[in-house]
Amino acid sequence: MLDAPIVAERVGRPRHGLGPASAPPWPDPTDQALLRQAFAPAVPSEAVLRRLLDAARLVRCPAGPLTVASPRRPEPSWWLVRQGRIGLGPRTAGGSVAELRWIGTGEWLDVAGALSGHGGWLEHAVCHTPVELLAVPLGALYDACAAHPAFAQAFAGVLAQRVRSLNDTLHELAGADVPVRFARWLLRQLAAHGDDSATPRLVLGERKQAIARQLRTTSETLSRTLARLSRDGILEVKGYALTVRDPAALRALARAPHE
Repeated sequence: MLDAPIVAERVGRPRHGLGPASAPPWPDPTDQALLRQAFAPAVPSEAVLRRLLDAARLVRCPAGPLTVASPRRPEPSWWLVRQGRIGLGPRTAGGSVAELRWIGTGEWLDVAGALSGHGGWLEHAVCHTPVELLAVPLGALYDACAAHPAFAQAFAGVLAQRVRSLNDTLHELAGADVPVRFARWLLRQLAAHGDDSATPRLVLGERKQAIARQLRTTSETLSRTLARLSRDGILEVKGYALTVRDPAALRALARAPHE
């Protein structure tokens, strides 16, 4: 059974005794700046940001699979990462999460799930670290939109950014060939592991069949792609250990236009 998240009361009305004793105090003076950043490039007024922060809840989750069952709990909300790092993607047949992207402090975890018909998360999530989330209630967001037309544009802008992100992912999967998709996947993995050395190295934590599913291809095609990149001098492949011998060539491949 998953650990239950620790849900604090309103950020603007903290209560003692909630969460571990070592947890940082909240609200923090930086929370309003974090919320402002999340709506960029729009610039909501400070009064609107304060009202949203007063309505928000702080939710703490341990490392591992996200322990919040629904973006509608404890109430329908937009979810912002206050602290920590999360991997997102579809669930594999084996039950694990095929991580396709990663988010951190100041990025939205979900802005559409609470608006959807089924009310579930649009992507499965794994917390790489203990995570703190700000749950900003939809009711407070709607009230701000009604009272402040300029904020309504900021609200729509965040949704539009999410649509563009999903569209980009769809085009990447549909239009780029497997070597290009693999190069992009590998660069994302290296960035998530923080390896920026001259010859970065990654030990695959999943079977090649699982990685192939993430890339929407077959394990045989993935093996041929690895062999090609090895022949081209871009990668050195030893079992599940990949060493990038030519990072510039790998980045150039990842930038290749769609077919």
